[in-house]
Amino acid sequence: MTALTLGATALPDDSRQALKRLTLMMLLGLAFTLMIVGVLVFAALQAVAIIDAASKAREVTQVERTIAAYGGDLNYVTLDTMRNALDLDAPRLVTRAEVQPSELYVALAGDRVVAWRPHLFGQLTFSQLAPTRIGMGLCFVLMVGVIALHVRRVGRQLERKRQEATHLALTDSLTGLGNRLAFEAALAARFARRERFALVLADLDRFKSINDDLGHAAGDLVLQHVALTLRDAGKVEAVRLGGDEFAILCAVGELDEYLAELRRRFDTPALVEGRDLRLGVSFGVARSDDFEPTPDALMRAADAALYRAKRHGGDTAELASPALPERRYAA
Repeated sequence: MTALTLGATALPDDSRQALKRLTLMMLLGLAFTLMIVGVLVFAALQAVAIIDAASKAREVTQVERTIAAYGGDLNYVTLDTMRNALDLDAPRLVTRAEVQPSELYVALAGDRVVAWRPHLFGQLTFSQLAPTRIGMGLCFVLMVGVIALHVRRVGRQLERKRQEATHLALTDSLTGLGNRLAFEAALAARFARRERFALVLADLDRFKSINDDLGHAAGDLVLQHVALTLRDAGKVEAVRLGGDEFAILCAVGELDEYLAELRRRFDTPALVEGRDLRLGVSFGVARSDDFEPTPDALMRAADAALYRAKRHGGDTAELASPALPERRYAA
């Protein structure tokens, strides 16, 4: 059992596609920004390593030259002089085993070395500038991400509203079935897919008398009851064309079973405003492979069959038959 509806792709929506493209572009921009930030951080770290390596090599060279000038040995007086001349950071005379991992050293005579802490200008500069630069980059990334999420949320809201509007545009408000617009689209789609199906037109008998005798509120209840019956009696697509006219699209192989189930259900009186009413419904049936494969031709055939059912007293079903080809005889 299915009511007639159209999918979200049935109607073109340029704004929805534009929002999707905008969201995709922002996400790509976010990913590109993250990549740039990562590349910049990696490049900065490489630059820090190169600068500090050059600084260490320069200090070692300067110390070696100074030690050579002092004759290859140092004491605490010459060490203090070298510290001031070369701007060394905490130089000291120690054995090789006493050198700290963070220190540089140059060997003297025996096991003695002069050790000092190197000036790491790259790390110092990076520690001062990196938080600000990286923070700004991350803030920009965060801003782009927030905007992208907001655009996506707005896109989802618009999509939901679009679907609601589409549903309202294709739905009969009284019965909940599809309306004529939905029916025309579904009928055209079946022909486009070259399906074999039957079109059933249904019309209530003496519906005007129900409105006149019981009122329009009761008439609306009758229409709702008929709509549910037409929809729930089989795996069909049912719509309300207008007034007390309905249309059903049904597989040809299930047509006889569907019509028999409708007859059984409509033979059971419906309780309306406290009264049991047996509803008479006339049906006109046309099979798609019996007529020209166009919506108009099938509608005309089903409508003609419905007219015959009405003319024969109603509460019955008539099957539209294709016209026989003309026979020409030789003179």
